[in-house]
Amino acid sequence: MKIRYKKRLVYLGLIFTVLFVLNLFKAPVFIYLPFNLPDELKGTTIPPFGMFILEKYKDEKNPNACTVLQHEMEHWNQFRQMGLFSFHYQYLKEFVVNGRVNHWMEREANKNCIKKLKASKTLSTIQLKECLVRVPNFVSSIN
Repeated sequence: MKIRYKKRLVYLGLIFTVLFVLNLFKAPVFIYLPFNLPDELKGTTIPPFGMFILEKYKDEKNPNACTVLQHEMEHWNQFRQMGLFSFHYQYLKEFVVNGRVNHWMEREANKNCIKKLKASKTLSTIQLKECLVRVPNFVSSIN
């Protein structure tokens, strides 16, 4: 009997240790890829491993538009708020149901990026229209 309890305690200890260590990795890691991602993606965030961005977007500096890095940072913030397992579960569940275009986390990341640009008052009409093309459900929340 006592051996079973010790094994259970060891397993629980290992599980909590892994969860603790994974929680320590909430600081973003940027990995620039020299090859293309599937489905014409510019970047992707896979917590706790980091943000994977195509190398050609590494030096993207445009104060008037959401950069790939800013968009992926919004996903990293979502991960920090939701936690590792909740983030992956919610993302995959919504991805299966609605796909990537109508995914609420994608819309939220674009929306937050646009809000930050509006707050800094550097968003021009051209960039706003570009964001609207990427976020079709965002039209009603602009006004």
